[in-house]
Amino acid sequence: MTQDKLPRFDAAQGLRYRKLGNSGLFVSELCLGAMTFGGDEGIWSLIGNLQQEQADELVRIALEAGINFIDTANIYGYGASERIVGQALKNLGVRREDIVLATKVLGPMGEGPNDRGASRGHILAQCKASLARLQTDYIDLYQIHGFDPATPIEETLEALNTLVQQGHVRYVGLSNWAAWQVMKAIGITQARHLCPITSLQAYYTLVGRDLERDVVPMLESEKLGLMVWSPLAGGYLSGKYEGPNVSEENRRARFDFPPVNRERGSQVIEVMRGIAAGKQVDGQPVSVAQIALAWLLHQKAVTSIILGAKRPEQLKDNIRAAQVRLSADELAALDEASRLPQEYPGWQLKRMAQYRDHMKA
Repeated sequence: MTQDKLPRFDAAQGLRYRKLGNSGLFVSELCLGAMTFGGDEGIWSLIGNLQQEQADELVRIALEAGINFIDTANIYGYGASERIVGQALKNLGVRREDIVLATKVLGPMGEGPNDRGASRGHILAQCKASLARLQTDYIDLYQIHGFDPATPIEETLEALNTLVQQGHVRYVGLSNWAAWQVMKAIGITQARHLCPITSLQAYYTLVGRDLERDVVPMLESEKLGLMVWSPLAGGYLSGKYEGPNVSEENRRARFDFPPVNRERGSQVIEVMRGIAAGKQVDGQPVSVAQIALAWLLHQKAVTSIILGAKRPEQLKDNIRAAQVRLSADELAALDEASRLPQEYPGWQLKRMAQYRDHMKA
């Protein structure tokens, strides 16, 4: 990619850059997810098996749209995704400093008992392997892909701090952790003067708002960034899995993930279709998927949403969601259709807070 095509803010595309948590790092509100790259066996073949030339095209489209953020993981395609991402950046001639590169560690990368998890040994070894596959000297955001119950949190955080001190990693994040686990980790980093936790990567959609119970308030309190994975609920929020003409020969029939309450989901999609019907972007009709993505971009806690794609047209369609604006009435209608059932202690906390809400500055 030539110097005159470096990723930058693009007002025409409607993309914005946001700070990642309480850091000085700015990332595009849309992030290119590379989970569809290189999967040729097992679960990864169901998600996507794009090879180098196809991946290069998606990366090019993302960069030219103003996206400066790419997310992958060592486990995606058992290393293939990282290799393809690294080669794509090289093939396109992208300057390393113009890209925020994120990857993750946790999943099994071998047969041995120590070839998985968030232990010091596994983290240090896999970071070295990820650097080689990505063809880079440093990882901008290194994330623990899930909670490891067999490893003390202290050990995990000390290992991440070592990588930051060595210059191999610049920021650290977590993924798929509960609110109490994140708070415990934050307490440890502060008590031991370790590098701070910058972000959490988590699932959050119109048909999966569970994050709002505990995690979102925690993120806002502690000023952590939120990266959203599977913002279309495994394609469900495209609307193509609801309706009289839906074929059972689709990915969710073979790999039904993330789980969706279809009864509530169909009501949400009906509202989304009504909103989409009255909108256009660049003279083109707005899709149901774009409404789902736009809703996330209207949520205060969200920093960036991760877009995974198999086809250029699919990625371009999703990128246009950044230009979709939802009115207060439209947001209220979506909230009403997708709102979580009340649970304790949430309803009681809200009730008791009334004693002091009026006294806030």
